[in-house]
Amino acid sequence: MKNYFVLVLVGFAGFISAADNWVASLLLPDISEDFGISISQVSIVLTAYLIPYGVLQPVYGYYSDRYGRKKILLLLMLCLSISTLLCSIAPNIVLLTVCRFITGLFAAGIIAVSLGILGELYEKEILTKFVGIFLGLIFLGQGLSSAVGGWLIEISNWRNIFILFSILSLLSFFSIFCLPSSGYINTKKSAFIKAICSLLAQNTLRKIYLLAFCNGFIVLGTYSYIGAYFSTSLSVDYRYVGIGLMLFGIICFMTGFLNRFFLKNIANRKVLISGFSCSVISLLLLMCHNILLTYFATMFLGMGYILVQSILASRALELALNDKGLSSGIIGVAIFGGGGIGTYLGSLVLDVSEYQMLFLLFLCLIAVPLLISMCSKDV
Repeated sequence: MKNYFVLVLVGFAGFISAADNWVASLLLPDISEDFGISISQVSIVLTAYLIPYGVLQPVYGYYSDRYGRKKILLLLMLCLSISTLLCSIAPNIVLLTVCRFITGLFAAGIIAVSLGILGELYEKEILTKFVGIFLGLIFLGQGLSSAVGGWLIEISNWRNIFILFSILSLLSFFSIFCLPSSGYINTKKSAFIKAICSLLAQNTLRKIYLLAFCNGFIVLGTYSYIGAYFSTSLSVDYRYVGIGLMLFGIICFMTGFLNRFFLKNIANRKVLISGFSCSVISLLLLMCHNILLTYFATMFLGMGYILVQSILASRALELALNDKGLSSGIIGVAIFGGGGIGTYLGSLVLDVSEYQMLFLLFLCLIAVPLLISMCSKDV
């Protein structure tokens, strides 16, 4: 029970950071109407959040190794609550953009530091299982924010929704006091760049970071367009689009629980291969242009993502020794950086072709991490 209590505390923090990120996209029309500007102009608030969110994860991971992960996570959640509250009272788009940038600045470290806490407290199969559940909670937060956020905006307004997330962040801040303090703090830690180079000098870790990038590139690159594919290509009502996105998060969460069973019976390498194979099945189903098969494709995509990423993230923590926070930060950059590049590539493809061509491209590209997994026995 104690193990799950720690997981719930860090999972709640990760859940909030993910939901706070994705709910903003649903608020764009309301913000646009409030400020009297176009949605394209308002979308700058998304970019302002995502830039620091993607870039600063290794930085927070590094300093959490040095000063204690619990202390850093407390600071992040408190500042996240304050900055989100400031978003709710921003009088114009310029100040809202500044506030969202500040919010992204603090949200950036939550995933890396939380993974570092799990890596410090657990190992082997339990660590892999908890990492899978934690990552599942993140995508559950994304899915629920997409589904519930649309309902909330109908009965309230964007300012009140930011206030709600500020309150949730504050609740998480107080709950984190219940976490055990770091057992080891590396006060003689190497300089930031030197510490990164030390991790990258390990051949196995380089492969893990590369596979994490590939998984983010393909899976998150695909996931970014699932909603639009449901809506524009399959003409699905937006309410049912939200169900599809929620399915991804639910399956991610459930797969995290099943990970320990897989690892008791299957080697890491075979779990990786199974995960990438699930993504292959998903892309094949998406190419069929069928509503029911697309729902199944979304579930396979979530399953594949967690099977792969839980192995990679837990191995990155195990091999990093005293640099667990930094290593989890690099994993975060690989995942979300890869997802951002994959999404950008997707936009270029969709400018000149159809969704089927995009899914076919990702299907071809997934052969790279699949072959690496088949040939690597040390991951």
